[in-house]
Amino acid sequence: MEPIDISRLEEAVVVFYRSTSQQQAITHEWLTKAQSSPQAWQFSWQLMELGKSQEVQFFGAVTLHSKLMKYWHEVPAENHEELKQKILEKIIQFACGPKLVLNRLCIALSAFIVHMLAEWSTAIEDVINTFQNQHIPNVNKEMQLWIMLEVLQAIPEEMQAIFTSVKRTTLRAEVAKRAPLVMETTEAYLNMQLEREWDSECFSNMTRAVKCVGTWVKNIGFSIENCQNITAILLKVTNKCYWPCVQDPNGDGCMSADENELAETCLKTLLSVIIQPDCHAYPKTAFILIKMFLDSLCDITKIEWKRDNNNEDIVVNIYTLFVSAVERHSQLLLRGITTTDPELSGLYGRLVNEILQCTDKPGIYPVEESCSSMAMGFWYLLQDEVFAMHNEEERVKCWEYIKPLYAHLTRILVRKSEQPDENSIDKWTSDDLESFRCYRQDISDTFMYCYDVLHEYILDILANVLDETIAELQTTPTKWTKLEACIYSFQSVAEHFGAEESKQIPKLMRVLSEIPYSKMNEKLLGTALETVGSYCQWLKENPTYIPPAIELLVRGLNSNMSAQATLGLKELCCVCQLQMKPYAEPLLNACQSSLASGQMKNSDCVRLMYSIGKLMSLLPAANIPNYLDIIVSPCFEELQAICQSESRTPAARVRTIFRLNMISTLFSSLNTDLDEDDQIEDLENVQPVLIVMQKTMPIFRQIAELWVEELDVLETACTALQHAIVNLKSSFRPMLQDLCCFIVAIFQTRCCAPTLEISKTAIVIFYKDEGCKSLMQQLMVEFVLHSFKLFESTPENAFSNIADTIEMFYACLMQIIKKLPQALDDKAIAYDKLIYYALKAMTLPENGPIRTSVQFLSHFVLQSRNYTGMTQAVLNAGEEILRTAVLCVGCITPRQQVEKFADIFMSINKKYPAELVAWLKSVMQVPNFPTQLVDEAEKSKFVAQVIREKVNKRLLQKHLSDFAIKARGLTDKFQ
Repeated sequence: MEPIDISRLEEAVVVFYRSTSQQQAITHEWLTKAQSSPQAWQFSWQLMELGKSQEVQFFGAVTLHSKLMKYWHEVPAENHEELKQKILEKIIQFACGPKLVLNRLCIALSAFIVHMLAEWSTAIEDVINTFQNQHIPNVNKEMQLWIMLEVLQAIPEEMQAIFTSVKRTTLRAEVAKRAPLVMETTEAYLNMQLEREWDSECFSNMTRAVKCVGTWVKNIGFSIENCQNITAILLKVTNKCYWPCVQDPNGDGCMSADENELAETCLKTLLSVIIQPDCHAYPKTAFILIKMFLDSLCDITKIEWKRDNNNEDIVVNIYTLFVSAVERHSQLLLRGITTTDPELSGLYGRLVNEILQCTDKPGIYPVEESCSSMAMGFWYLLQDEVFAMHNEEERVKCWEYIKPLYAHLTRILVRKSEQPDENSIDKWTSDDLESFRCYRQDISDTFMYCYDVLHEYILDILANVLDETIAELQTTPTKWTKLEACIYSFQSVAEHFGAEESKQIPKLMRVLSEIPYSKMNEKLLGTALETVGSYCQWLKENPTYIPPAIELLVRGLNSNMSAQATLGLKELCCVCQLQMKPYAEPLLNACQSSLASGQMKNSDCVRLMYSIGKLMSLLPAANIPNYLDIIVSPCFEELQAICQSESRTPAARVRTIFRLNMISTLFSSLNTDLDEDDQIEDLENVQPVLIVMQKTMPIFRQIAELWVEELDVLETACTALQHAIVNLKSSFRPMLQDLCCFIVAIFQTRCCAPTLEISKTAIVIFYKDEGCKSLMQQLMVEFVLHSFKLFESTPENAFSNIADTIEMFYACLMQIIKKLPQALDDKAIAYDKLIYYALKAMTLPENGPIRTSVQFLSHFVLQSRNYTGMTQAVLNAGEEILRTAVLCVGCITPRQQVEKFADIFMSINKKYPAELVAWLKSVMQVPNFPTQLVDEAEKSKFVAQVIREKVNKRLLQKHLSDFAIKARGLTDKFQ
């Protein structure tokens, strides 16, 4: 880099900190280069001279820290002492501010200390002695403590961040030797402060001292056997933050910001103490510490156990501590159940009761309380740990012990899943509503854990709550939230109950059909509709309850809850299709009426078509055309009108996609050839979908012509046809010629992913059918040739622009060669081009083409020995395949993707082992290939590893990953 002019540098710094993001981006690159240059050791001091702007001084301090962190090797040993003195001088210079600059200088000193621990072994002692004993003139006591704590706090973090030749484990061990001194210093300071009144400066330094303890415990570790003193001090500090404000008769009972921050920092530090990696090795000490937590903090949670409490932040942190302590020491907790030790048993009871209280916090999450969500994970953990116990006697004892707990929890969860009512919803933001939605899903999952413990008894509990709720509705008929929550609870456990349940689910079904929905909030109807859908398996075996279920779902279709109604109806028609036969026609009429009303959202109309298809499949053949005419004709009429008007407006595009989606969904579900066991009598052989397609195929062609430039329209049209093929399979044969004409017509204008996929589907299904084989061979050739035309017309540097098409092309070919390798055995298909463009795809930056081209080549090689033309193609291109694969692994492909190339090496090794040896040696003997960062010995080792690994794919992937790291010069980063 050219010599840096200091005035230009200052200007650039000011521009960087005071300009727009676009200017910042340009300046950032130049400043970063300046920081990394050797000249930065000089100009960093110049930028921190008195009289400079704060931004310039801060950049100087940041530069000094950056150099100390990354470029320590540039400092000669004889300059170490001078550098130390200069850093200390600057710290004293900025002791009165700005703190932004002072903070960065303190961190710089921390980095210096970590580098110098071997040379300056008393560094930490010297820092403590200098600043704690106020050896710095003209700097007040609190500021000297501030500096000391900043330096001490940053040491563990710098130990992990600095670039150094010393092994990180060695460095950590060296820093860890000083942990007792740092803990002793901070303990003494905090202990002394407990006897004083606290002002803002005192709060600041105490918070810093506690953070210092937390940072050392988290990053370095400090055995919990030595943590009882600091635990007691931190608990006292927490209590001193809380109780004075709560007990002040003239106050509002709210903790100040300083008190909140200090208490939160104490609780987070206690959390770091109790979850240390090796703390499970000291169960007696863990017991003592957890008991200390409970003794000191339970009074706070008791006072704050109310809706909209004043000090929610401290309660959240206390419950976080309790839950984390239990999760880390779960075995200790389980011993609390099985033990005869009353103290351990008492600890278990208190701790679980606190977490139960946390779950049961008054108010609705997250607006009126924010604690209960953190307890959900515990309820999974507890039952999981119990059922994982090896000793059966102890497992059964624990299981019996926790049953009443989970019974109580079930009732709590019903209450906690209540939604906000009309009176409180106004103060909820969209973020609050989304948080509540996720929270309800967590509750639903927790109901499942309750079922694992309680089994069928959970239905009895929910039924009792349902009875209580219905009784309450007699006095408060508009109080819908508890009833909705109760129904939601039944829905959450639905998957566990089949036909044999004959007591509580029938009661639920009766309640669902009798609720006066018109008098209550529409959300109640929405949940009822979802619940009907979730009990479809039960309804299949109890068909007498299907009519009221249908009545409820039809009601939902004509409400604002049509999304839930269409989902429920789709589930019912899918699971209970045969049982729906008696109700098919009236239900179809209801569906048609809902569609015609125009009140439903597009997505609901599309979903409803699935049910319509399933219901139509049940009708006598003579009745189906009438319903097709009533329900499907409007779709094609609108599509025809759009095509005739040649309207390409955004609105026309939206309507085209919508109508095609409706048709697509119908095609996926309308099939009169039901399974043999489910055969319905008197059905015609001609499939209704074929009748529709024979009439409407010209419209599909017009759509393809009109919207050839709109990929999403083409994709929707192809999806509709694909659904018809997959649904009807061999029954689709009469329309195959028309389908091929449709595909080729699009190919002649545009080769794109949707047409490739539908071609593949047709080939895979019909190629083995002798009557269709010739047509499928032609389609296969068209499929390949039109793709080649697209590739040939694409500039060399623009293949990323067609990455989605390349990805789909090779994904389809991989499926074809895997299932029908004979389909590629055709002289009209140029294998050399297939391989050439696959190699091209492998070198693209996009993951999709890399993945599918590698998969195709691997399967092509594996199948090639069975076909002469393919064998010759591999022999001709084998060396180039390996050269490209090694190049991709060494320097081209994103490093996360290189393991995929193992398939190519293994397939060649399996089918062409002798050739692999010659090809690979020829490729690797080129100097500086794939990069100049791997020497001949490393290349020879790599060749040997690849040749040796014929079976162990995972080991070969590791060899490829290791080679990629070496070839890219990343060895230091991944040591």
